[in-house]
Amino acid sequence: MSRTIALTGMPGAGKSTVGRLVAARLGRHFVDVDDEVEQALGKPISTIVAEAGIGYFREYEHQMIRRLLRHDDIVVGLGGGAVLRDANVAELLLTGVVVHLDVPVDVLVSRLTADPDQVTTRPLLAGDPIAALHALHEERAQRYRDVAEVAIDATGAPEDVTEDVLAWARQAGDVLTPSEHEVTM
Repeated sequence: MSRTIALTGMPGAGKSTVGRLVAARLGRHFVDVDDEVEQALGKPISTIVAEAGIGYFREYEHQMIRRLLRHDDIVVGLGGGAVLRDANVAELLLTGVVVHLDVPVDVLVSRLTADPDQVTTRPLLAGDPIAALHALHEERAQRYRDVAEVAIDATGAPEDVTEDVLAWARQAGDVLTPSEHEVTM
């Protein structure tokens, strides 16, 4: 059995894109926590937060993470704030590894502001997304480093970042199954 690979990082770091690519290479199922929450509640996260508040969303996110981690052999794309909750980190580390996709704020700004939908669907970026990204980065950067087993530079193309994640997983020794080692060589 392999260990769950959970990707964390700032909004726009590429958790969903890279997560799908990593899962495809390994033959695993990819799960995006934010997508799962939206599907379960039948609403976008921005609406959930507007109607019920960020606290409600964070609690539901926690319950969703617990549910998802009952499955083996998955790659999980976490919401950017999921690792701020100690209980989430504890659950994640019991079943797998946390990989931080590290991207400088200026790259995040360029990625997210290039597509207005990327900003409007993220409630924490409402108003001034550039200032919000800087504030979120200031608040979260150390936490990402503290909880992750590895930080991967995710400024490059998603395919290159995927290769870096897989190279680290091969070296880690206990993340991949023997057959996954072979398919990633």
